[in-house]
Order: sequence, then structure tokens, then C-alpha cells
Amino acid sequence: MFNGPTVLLLGASSQIGVFLIPRLIRAGFHVLAVSRKGKPEAYADSEQLEWLASIEAAQSEKRYEYLVSAGPMELARQVFSSDQNIRTAVIFSSSSVITKQESTQPAERKQIRGMLSTESELDSLATRRAIKLVIFRPTMIYGCGLDNNISRLANWISRLGFLPVNGRAAGKRQPVHADDLAEVAVTALQTDEPLPPKLVLTGGSTLSYTDMVTGIFSALGKPTRIVRLPQWLFILLVNLRPGSDINSEMVRRQSVDLVFDDRQARELLAYKPRPFQPSERDFRLPEFDW
Repeated sequence: MFNGPTVLLLGASSQIGVFLIPRLIRAGFHVLAVSRKGKPEAYADSEQLEWLASIEAAQSEKRYEYLVSAGPMELARQVFSSDQNIRTAVIFSSSSVITKQESTQPAERKQIRGMLSTESELDSLATRRAIKLVIFRPTMIYGCGLDNNISRLANWISRLGFLPVNGRAAGKRQPVHADDLAEVAVTALQTDEPLPPKLVLTGGSTLSYTDMVTGIFSALGKPTRIVRLPQWLFILLVNLRPGSDINSEMVRRQSVDLVFDDRQARELLAYKPRPFQPSERDFRLPEFDW
């Protein structure tokens, strides 16, 4: 029977959770891994790993003092509200709560208001109960093919052989690998140093949207074929296809800098994210051999 400290991991089969499980196990934690349907078939077993379905997490009587949320913050809020034993918590939000507040898309604005409200409630609960809490706000995540940004672009490139962009698509980006986020989350769980309630986490490179796309072509071993469209034409084409996985705001943001300073995380948590140099393996799940 393993007797290490126990952590409840929400979103265990998410892109960050995939990398968190082995890192938590190596750090000596007993992991209660929460996924919507419990343990995915492809995942390996470990004496330090136990799976719960999402509905079981809020009702579980299992004791744990550590919480990491790599999934929807609403589930974290439910668990946070009901469990009195939590002493340390790491919650993943998104830098989108900063960049999308003035979005032209009503659905995006509504989503961001909900995320900010949940962040605020988590912060208030932690303060009242003297819980050590840090909310991470990462930039564009990639690393195992489960994201809706880098991997979606890779899918389009694989399918079409080219990629349309908004003009020069010069807006700056800082893509961050999910494994780097998993590493800093474990560090945050274990540090005795006080942390700010919220920290932005970026990747190790700041590059234009065009250069980021060029890196994806290279990772896939394909010649770079970028089709530059005027913004008005790109938006017109998008609006002619309602229900697609891209909207006019996403087109506009290709020319907008989405850049943050993560100096605090680097200084307080020795955070050293890798540069954006993706390879083919960053678009598929890793081996589950923990």
C-alpha cells in the first residue's frame, strides 16, 4: 500500500493532465485522477494512481490535502466548496480571461465573464479557509494533440496542404508546452514559498503568428504553403460557413499581439519553458508507461 501524500487531479485526461500524472507520481504523490468517464483504456496502471469519474469527485469521501485542476474550473469550484481538507491547490485557467474580455463574439465574452467569476470565487474561498492557492493563466497550449489551437492548425495543414492567414499575420504569440505547465504545477504544489494568487505562464518563444505556423509546417515535414488573405475577405469566407471551428474574432486576432510577462513564475518557481520547436510527437499522445 502506497502511503505518500494524496492529490486530487481534475482533468486527468486533458492535455495538461496527461503530463501531470507521471510527474506527480515521480514526485511521490498518490494520485486520484478524475476524468469524465474514469480511466481511459490506453492509460497504464500504477499503485500510486486511482481513477474516478467526474461525478464521483464531488461526492468522494477519499481524503486529500492537495488539489490540481487541469480541467473545467467549475468542477474545481464544486470540489473546492465541498471539501474541507484541501490545504494546497493549483488551478489552471487561461490567459484568455485577459485577451478576450473585449471580444466581438458574445459567446466568448460570456465564457470569459464566467471564468473570471469562478476565479474570483476560488480566490475568496481560499482566503477564508487559509488555503494556499495559485491560479495559472497559460498562453496557447500545445504538446499532445488535444488542444484546439496548435493541433487544429496542424490538422488543417495535414488535410489541406496549405493554410490561409490574415494578411501578414504578424500578431505575436507565446505557445507553451503542456509538459512545461505540468512541471511548474508540481513545483507550485511542493514549494513552501508564498505565491501570488494568479500567475501568467508563457512559452519560451515570442514569435509572430506566421512564424508559429511555419514551425507547424516544419514539424509535420511539409513544405510551408501559407495563403495570405485580406482580413475582410477571410472574415467574409468564415461568415459564409456558420458553425465552422473558426470565427471572425479568431481571424482578427492573428494580427494582434497576445504577449505576457511571466517573470514572476520564472523567479518564484524556477519556471523555464522550452522554445517553440515542435516535432511530430507533439501532435499525438505520449506513451502511458508511468
